Amino acid sequence: MSWLSLYNAWGFMLFLLSLFLWSVYGLVIFLFMGSFSVFYLVKESMLCTKHYVSGFWMFIFSEIMAFATLLYMCLNSEEVDVSSLSDFFELPFLGCFLLIGSSLTITAYHHYCGSKLGRIFLFFTIILGVCFIILQCFEFYGCDCDISYCVYQASCFCTVGLHFSHVLAGVIALSVLYFVGEDFISDSSIDFIVWYWHFVDYVWLFVYLIVYLS
Repeated sequence: MSWLSLYNAWGFMLFLLSLFLWSVYGLVIFLFMGSFSVFYLVKESMLCTKHYVSGFWMFIFSEIMAFATLLYMCLNSEEVDVSSLSDFFELPFLGCFLLIGSSLTITAYHHYCGSKLGRIFLFFTIILGVCFIILQCFEFYGCDCDISYCVYQASCFCTVGLHFSHVLAGVIALSVLYFVGEDFISDSSIDFIVWYWHFVDYVWLFVYLIVYLS
């Protein structure tokens, strides 16, 4: 068993706490930990000939359970006089188009993987992911409430914040794939990155429906 998974779990916990509490110092520590983690991730995982597909799908299943728990809390704690984080027809609606578009470009990349056209589609996927992250930052700053406002708002912030961290992790993985190149990364690792990005895209549709439209 690798120590890297436990190290990454603590790092992401620090990132989420820093994000929810708006702590700049925690984010700086997370960036330092993330840089250290990326180096060993490439060494232990991406350049390794052994991959465990069942482990990846168990990871996806655990992520589904985490999102399902938070989405249930959003539905169960909803209050009559409490509004959504932002208008469903503004920034979150634009975010749907960004992620759906990135799902199309990453599928095209997977099809043309290894070619020059594939790298173009991968580049556009990264750009769409970065645009979504910037969009979410503007949404967070434009909210009239925060995580301490009530249980419903706290559940919504945790759900959207958790998805935000997954998009950020996906953009980092796609960027590593783009700059390192397919020749130095195994085919199974490329499949994992592509599947993970599809998972991030599909989860956002549920987040949008429950957090912003319910």
